[in-house]
Amino acid sequence: MAIRYSISEIINKAIELPTKKEKIEWLQQHQSEPLKTVLKYWYDESVEFLVPNTPPPWKKNEYENEAKSLLYRESRRLKIFIKGGGYDNLNKIKREQLFISLLEDVDNGDAEMLCQMISKKSPKGLTLKTVTDAFPNLIEAKEG
Repeated sequence: MAIRYSISEIINKAIELPTKKEKIEWLQQHQSEPLKTVLKYWYDESVEFLVPNTPPPWKKNEYENEAKSLLYRESRRLKIFIKGGGYDNLNKIKREQLFISLLEDVDNGDAEMLCQMISKKSPKGLTLKTVTDAFPNLIEAKEG
């Protein structure tokens, strides 16, 4: 059985690879809808988060192995936290509670990565160009 990396492990490994070509190949090898969703929300400037862009307080979980692949299942919940995701009228406090709950459910590395994602701070070593080369049409071109 192939190893299933967490979303954050895939992204962190891509960051560490020395060449753009290797980064693209790695991302493509491990492509999934949850990975693409995270990258789109992180890099697409048209995606606007409806939660504060600073990490909320949350309890790290102790179920590392069980939580490793949880973001694959839970990634569909991410639309709750973006403008136009269908949950724009959700109570602000309820939305923030749901975000904290998601952070507490998923792998700790994935939780840290989701906090970086909402801050829109792209990781050093993984550029927008690399992401769009790996997954063309993932991110809408900025009009300008």
